[in-house]
Amino acid sequence: MMHMLGLQRYARLLFAMGFLAPALVCAADLLSNQEAAQLLGRMAHAPQELSYQGVYIHQRGDLIEAMRVVHIRDGNFDAERRESLDGPPREYLRQGDQVSIYTPDNSTISLDRHHLAKLFPRQLPDQAEQVLAGYQIRAVGRERVAGFETDIYDFEPKDKLRFQHRFWVQPETGLTLKAAMLGARRELLEMQVFSQIQIGGDISRKLLRSAHPLKPVQVESGQTMPAASSRQWDVKSAPAGFVLIKQMQRPMPGRDKPVTHQLYSDGLVVVSIFIEPFDNREPVGITVQGGMSVFARQAGPYLLTALGEVPPETVQLFSSLYQFKDK
Repeated sequence: MMHMLGLQRYARLLFAMGFLAPALVCAADLLSNQEAAQLLGRMAHAPQELSYQGVYIHQRGDLIEAMRVVHIRDGNFDAERRESLDGPPREYLRQGDQVSIYTPDNSTISLDRHHLAKLFPRQLPDQAEQVLAGYQIRAVGRERVAGFETDIYDFEPKDKLRFQHRFWVQPETGLTLKAAMLGARRELLEMQVFSQIQIGGDISRKLLRSAHPLKPVQVESGQTMPAASSRQWDVKSAPAGFVLIKQMQRPMPGRDKPVTHQLYSDGLVVVSIFIEPFDNREPVGITVQGGMSVFARQAGPYLLTALGEVPPETVQLFSSLYQFKDK
């Protein structure tokens, strides 16, 4: 992560490279469900099947970082390495299903399989129907990104519970070279964009060599465990397009007891629900920072917190789905 000096430096760099320039917009065409499903299929499979390596910039609010990524797919061989280029060194290496990382504090952590499967540019699910339940897709123009011509698509939410997303897709391969999340006033909330990339060709496996001593980490299962006890909670159905994909008891920093964590997804974004014993030292109410919204409230003897990269109304709605039974 970078402080303001680094932010200004990278902002100038992004502007100079044309990434903040307006796109060449043509007549916007709404894709049919069949066209949209075909596009989503190509976007989902391209980062899994292609070999590529490059550097991308990730901007979230006032924080900007540069990451190097190498992905090699050769028959049954599938490996990926990521390395931070700003701030404290961090490194991630996946070979098949085995994941190793390096963090400067050498802390013991576990990683979530769902989040690992959503690392840029691999952000789309294999099932197009899940995305199309909450979004319609519109072709809005063309623009060069990292030296490649791309087609631009807006993923427009069908309700006010989601933000708009925009993807810049390399048409020959289906690989996403730039992705942005836009707020209600179409302000930029988050962006990930390649500044340089090689797609295909001879990518040496030497680029997978780690720069730091890595250690294996546990990757948490993506399976959903049994739902919260019906003896304690009435839980209503999630909004259209959102599906409960995971539930588990997990330790949390600063907590004495495990916290119940439920994860919902609409294919593009996730909303987390945390349930833990109430502590009056914990703040309640709504908090918004960039594209992240958090809503916490007391529910009986519990603190219930909903958070996600969604509008504040969405986390409040998710919180209201959970009603504690007094008896």
